[in-house]
Amino acid sequence: MRKALRWLGIALAGLAGLLVIAAASVYFLSQSRINKTYTVPEESLPITADAETLARGEHVAIIRGCTDCHGPDLAGKPFLEDPALGMLYARNLTAGQGGAGRDFTDADWVRAIRHGIGPDGKPLLFMPAQEFYYLSDEDLAAVIAYVKSVPSVDNELPESRVGPLGRILFLAGKIPLIPAELVDHDAPRPASPPPGITVEYGRYLSLG
Repeated sequence: MRKALRWLGIALAGLAGLLVIAAASVYFLSQSRINKTYTVPEESLPITADAETLARGEHVAIIRGCTDCHGPDLAGKPFLEDPALGMLYARNLTAGQGGAGRDFTDADWVRAIRHGIGPDGKPLLFMPAQEFYYLSDEDLAAVIAYVKSVPSVDNELPESRVGPLGRILFLAGKIPLIPAELVDHDAPRPASPPPGITVEYGRYLSLG
């Protein structure tokens, strides 16, 4: 009996060790991709804030779901609050306390929206850059102008954290945690059709 219990203890200890190794592997493999630094050419677009440009930027931002994730005032909000999957927050985009607008340059906005990459070169979690990459320079500049024009809102959100189940699903390719991985950052962008209520412009806006 004692011998059987000893072997059972050894087996359980071995199993526990394997679980620890598996958990550590999941963490480090996922974290290495989360912490990867990307280098993309810096793009500076002419940003104008006339009424027509702001209206166009608001229109594109709404169609592309900016307000769905970041809230109607773009002040940010919880995206997912599940300890197993992750505690994820869509950032405050305004110039208020805790907002990206306080310190983002125009080039930072281009990098974040078009490439899904932050000012530090690391990927932005769940930022759907693949849906914005093919926007024309004019439309992207209009979106940036609109985002910069919204009233400042003080809203400091916690830093996003990915849970253990979220990391497993990410490594299994089941959730697009890092859309920057889905973007061909050197791909050419085709010419966009003139803005208007046309099939061609609607198809262009739906790319991604």
